[in-house]
Amino acid sequence: MNKTEYHTRIKKVQTFIGDHHMDGFLVTDPVNINYLSGFTGDEGLLLITDQTAYLISDARFQVELMTQTITDYRITSDYFQTACQLFEEDHLVAVGFEATISYHDYDYLDENSVADIVPTENVIESLRAIKSDAEIQTLKRAASLAKQGYARLLTEIFKPGLSEKEVADRFDFEMRRLGADKASFDPIIATGVDSTVKPHSVNSTRKIQPGDLILVDYGYFYQGYTFDVTRVCGMGVQSLEIHRLTAAVQDALLETMQIVAPGLPVSALWQKANDVLQTYHLDQYFTHGIGHGIGRSIHEMPTLSYRSDEPLQVGQVITIEPGVYVPRVGGIRLENDLLVTADGFENLTDFDLGLTEL
Repeated sequence: MNKTEYHTRIKKVQTFIGDHHMDGFLVTDPVNINYLSGFTGDEGLLLITDQTAYLISDARFQVELMTQTITDYRITSDYFQTACQLFEEDHLVAVGFEATISYHDYDYLDENSVADIVPTENVIESLRAIKSDAEIQTLKRAASLAKQGYARLLTEIFKPGLSEKEVADRFDFEMRRLGADKASFDPIIATGVDSTVKPHSVNSTRKIQPGDLILVDYGYFYQGYTFDVTRVCGMGVQSLEIHRLTAAVQDALLETMQIVAPGLPVSALWQKANDVLQTYHLDQYFTHGIGHGIGRSIHEMPTLSYRSDEPLQVGQVITIEPGVYVPRVGGIRLENDLLVTADGFENLTDFDLGLTEL
């Protein structure tokens, strides 16, 4: 991201604090600090006031602090003490802070701040939910890695006799070779009935066997942004029932995608998928949510709760991931990443939804 993008983001926070009768905001989440300033250190604080912004970190990051031009900076071994000193120096009266901080840090602020401290929730996360054009282009490049990686997985990596852990390790190496920075979660290679019926299986030493159903769930960062994809395949011919389950989940995914549009209550997404699966008499096996927002984190806003009437907004990037998990038969989940557009949506991960038999 260029400097203008970071300045724009900081300006939005300054508008927020002005609108909420504050004159400062303390950012403690490292992902949010990076989003607002580009700072890559894993420890520090970002104090945004109505006039300026300060990065606060230690001497390990001195070179980056001194050479960046987005904010003022302070180098210290005691981040919160320095923040409180800046509250006093800048005559701050009310400072918002992210309510995710530890009790220890809250207690320090409460005892030492000359300003009133105001807990807030999801302030920066709400800004992150709406992606800029530059972010969207990065997410598209990240999603293109998903397609390349899955093709390599099907054609070069999956072999009978390899364990789930061995496949995951080889796949991870291949994704990094393709240009991914790191996994946003450990790739899941679930093989056979007992593993695929678990929505979040843990890779084991179980070896791939002829006839296995295989569920692959993976996400990788590219330049700070991640995708999240789930696909299914089989080591050989699969049963008619597995094909029926796959067709049901595929229909649930595609029909739910078709209703994605700005203004749609997020609860309608889960309901649509559930309604489709009900026509297959499989809704009782749909045991989790319909998806989540993605971007700088694998799970971020918007929260796609079936209880929420929050409307989708242009610029949000979400996953849609219906699944069914039938004991003694197998589990099927399919997941796409979608950009909400003014006209509806754009599918960022448009590849290989079918049940590929290897």
